Amino acid sequence: MMKKWITSAAIFGAAFFPRLALAATEQPEQQGSSLLLAFFVINFILFGFVLVHFAGPVAKKFFADRAARIRSDLSRAQSAFAEAQDLANKAAARMAALEAELKKTAAEIEDETRFQVAKVTELAKSTAERIRRDATLSTAPLAEAAKRRVRAGLAETAATLARDLIERDFQRDDQGRLIEGFMEKLGSGVR
Repeated sequence: MMKKWITSAAIFGAAFFPRLALAATEQPEQQGSSLLLAFFVINFILFGFVLVHFAGPVAKKFFADRAARIRSDLSRAQSAFAEAQDLANKAAARMAALEAELKKTAAEIEDETRFQVAKVTELAKSTAERIRRDATLSTAPLAEAAKRRVRAGLAETAATLARDLIERDFQRDDQGRLIEGFMEKLGSGVR
């Protein structure tokens, strides 16, 4: 439609101003003519009218739609920002609550650890005392039995050595002297 309008305006201008239409083929004048100026002014006014009349509503609608879209985008961005801010505040509150809960749990674990350590320490002390007591009770008889075994072993070894020495070194004469000396001791002890 716009092309028809422009074509009609060009035909109309050429019909009423043939000299201007043919002026392009002639050598341009050095001086500007008032008729040429009037043609340019009328052409500009027509262009402005056509532009305002046909492009104006379209441009107005485009800019109105663009402004509405910008407003809606801005509104959505502000609501998204408010929602994000709210989520950030909730997350910060949750983090603070989690940190408090973590500290509480750490304190409870620390208390329980101290309690368990004290309980294990007490149990270890009582066990050590019982072991010491049992060791004392069981080592005394074991030591006494060991001493008896050592004494018996020493006596047996001494008897074996004495028998071996007597068999090897004592003669019949030595046995007689030994018996006489023993009898004399017995006789002097009876008096």
